[in-house]
Amino acid sequence: MKILITGGTSATALKLLKAFTGHQVVLADYGEVPAFSSAAYRMISLGAKNEDTLAHTLLNYCLDENVEAILPLHHFELVPVAKSAVLFKEFDIEVLLPNHAALAQYSNLGKTENWAVFNQGETIFMTQPNEMLVHKAQTNQLSGAYYFDATDQEPNLSLITI
Repeated sequence: MKILITGGTSATALKLLKAFTGHQVVLADYGEVPAFSSAAYRMISLGAKNEDTLAHTLLNYCLDENVEAILPLHHFELVPVAKSAVLFKEFDIEVLLPNHAALAQYSNLGKTENWAVFNQGETIFMTQPNEMLVHKAQTNQLSGAYYFDATDQEPNLSLITI
């Protein structure tokens, strides 16, 4: 799978690379980005940030780069991309976010050491095994990158953003 991760110049984006070993990763960010490529990823610039056309800009870059999934990390991208998920899907691009109506429920936990990445309920990566979280992800068909608490109770989730 080829995936585009926004916020590509952040430490958070680099941390998430662990979840996508064996996949092609394009790290993208607004403004100037280092002209750097490695075996694990390639970096590109998304140009100047324009919040009025975010989803359209991201879709164009996804199409130009032939990506199959997008993981937006900037907090200002979440709503526009979630609202446009159907459009991305029409071009066979998975949006790794919960649906727009569910976004608010995944913004309350904050950072923890534990995190996981899901695509339509399938666990792509998890820092610490948690069967209750796997079940919750499958039941809710979750997509996205989340911090989670490691309690024995119902796991709380928070979208990873920068």
